[in-house]
Amino acid sequence: MKRWFSRKRDDEAPPPSAPPRGAAPADGRESSTLLTGDATEDSRSLEILLDTIAAVTANIDLDSVLRDIVDRSLRVTQAERAILLLGGGPDELSVRVAQDREGRALAGDLQWSRSLVRRCLEEGVAVRSVVQSDQQALELGQSVYDLKLRAVMCAPLQARNRTVGVIYVDSRAVRREFSARDLALFGAISAQLAISVENARLHADSLEKVRLQKDVEIARRIQQHLLPPPPPDVEGLQLALRYAAAERASGDTYDFVPLRDGRFAVMVGDVTGHGVGAALLTHAVQAALRSYLELIDEADVIVNRLNQRLVASVETGNFMSLLLVIVDPRARTVRYVNAGHPGLVICRRSGAEVLDKTGMVLGVVGDQAYATSPPIPIESGDLLFLHTDGVDEAMSPQREVFGVERLQGVLAAARGESAEGVLAAVERALHEHAAGRPFDDDLTMIAVKVL
Repeated sequence: MKRWFSRKRDDEAPPPSAPPRGAAPADGRESSTLLTGDATEDSRSLEILLDTIAAVTANIDLDSVLRDIVDRSLRVTQAERAILLLGGGPDELSVRVAQDREGRALAGDLQWSRSLVRRCLEEGVAVRSVVQSDQQALELGQSVYDLKLRAVMCAPLQARNRTVGVIYVDSRAVRREFSARDLALFGAISAQLAISVENARLHADSLEKVRLQKDVEIARRIQQHLLPPPPPDVEGLQLALRYAAAERASGDTYDFVPLRDGRFAVMVGDVTGHGVGAALLTHAVQAALRSYLELIDEADVIVNRLNQRLVASVETGNFMSLLLVIVDPRARTVRYVNAGHPGLVICRRSGAEVLDKTGMVLGVVGDQAYATSPPIPIESGDLLFLHTDGVDEAMSPQREVFGVERLQGVLAAARGESAEGVLAAVERALHEHAAGRPFDDDLTMIAVKVL
C-alpha cells in the first residue's frame, strides 16, 4: 500500500507509440455523446447530471464544493480514487482534495498520471485510457505502471473561459474500464462542477474582502483614537490641525508633547505608502518618540535613536520622513530636526520662508547623524506651518501640483488669521486647486501661531 501514496515524476516518460487497445484516440476527442439511445441508461445519465447541477449550485462554500466534486466523481465513475487538482496549467496544479471509494482522505505524496492530466489541459477536453498491458502502462507514464492502474480518466474544470483545475479518477480493478459513455458523462458533470468552483471562489473572495474592510475600519478607529487633538491651552501658542487619510488608515502621523521645562514639541511624519501597514508603523514611531521626549532633552539625539530603531526593525525599502519642532514660548525661539520631510515653513511680517532639512529620511542608514538647527527667534504674530507632502503634491485636473510656492503665498496672505483660520485658508486653496477631485495622498497640516 505504500506504493499507492509514493510519488515519482513521470513527465519524462516516453510518448506512446500507438494508443493502447481500448484507450481513447490520440487526439482525445471521441465521437460519443452523453445520450446513447438506451432509454434506461440515458435516463440515469440525465438524472445524475441534473442532480449534480442542483447540488452544486445550491452550495457556495468552497471547501464543501470541492469535497462534493470528489465524492460525486467517485460515485458517477465507480473509480477507486478521485483527485481534485486546482491551477491554471499543467505546471501550476496542486492537490486540493483526494479521496478513495470508501470516503477516506488520501494523504502524503500522491501519484497520478501526469501525462494524461497534461493532455487533458492542453486539449481542453475529457480524456480516458484503458490499460491492458504493462507496456501500455509505461507508455502512459511511470506512475500508471507503478500503481498498476487499468483505467484512468481526467476532465478539465473550465469556467468563464478559463481553466481552474482538473478532476482525475483512476482504478486498478481489471474489470473496471471507463467507457465512452462514462467519459461523456464525466465531461458533462465536470463542466457544471467548474462553474460551482468558480462561484464558490468568488463568494470566498467577497467574504475575504468584507473581512479586510472590517479590519481596515477597525484600524482607522484605533488610529483616530491614538492620534491626539491639538491641546487648547499651550502657554504662548495657538495650535490647529487638519488631518485626512487617502484610505481608511493613514501613513501620516503627528503628535503634540509638552516638555518638562515649559517647551513644547510638535511632530509630523510620513511613512512610505498608506493603509493598515503604514498606520501600524506610524503608531510605533509615535509611541517611541513620545517615550524619548520624556527622557531626553536633545532633539537630534532623539531622532538618531529613532532612526537606529527603524533601521533594525523595518524591512528594506520602507522608510519614514519626520519633522520634529521644539518651541520655547518663554525664550521665543524654535529649533527643529528635519529627516527628509517637507520643510518647516515660518511666516513673518517679511513673508514665508521654507527652512532646510537637517538629514535624510529615517530607516535607511543606521549611522546617519541628524543635527538640530540653531535657535531661531520668533515673535508675536509669527506662524509655524508643518505639513506632509500630500499638501505640496495635491494635483489639479491638469495634473499640476499645488507646490511650495503656492503654499507660501497662501500662508503669507493668511498670516494675520488665527491658527484655525490659516488652515482654513490653505484648505480652501487646496480644494480650489483640485477642483473637487479627491486627494491622492494622506494629508496633514499643523499651524502654530505665536501669541
